[in-house]
Amino acid sequence: MVEGNPLIIVLYVDDLISIGDDHLIQSCKDNLAREFEMKYMGLMHYILGMEVWQKDGEAFVSQGKYGNEILRRFHMEKCKRMQTPLVGNWRMEDTTLGEVVVATIYW
Repeated sequence: MVEGNPLIIVLYVDDLISIGDDHLIQSCKDNLAREFEMKYMGLMHYILGMEVWQKDGEAFVSQGKYGNEILRRFHMEKCKRMQTPLVGNWRMEDTTLGEVVVATIYW
């Protein structure tokens, strides 16, 4: 928290991603640029194989490109689409009342 506002900084290999108030982001970039050689690449469009679309106060993340690459790899890009096959009468159950499972047994 800086001045009561959140500022999130994520560093992955050679990509620095910052999320927060525009003023705080600019101040952070200026401070980092004094210490390190940096280049601003604009808004993020791809991260870890995911597409990112941004507009004021919103971000949408999609794996559509990844899905298309998988279809191409297995020569399935022209296959017919269908709904995800789910059971129509499926109900969620409360599992908190069930038996406790000891996770170390399965290691």
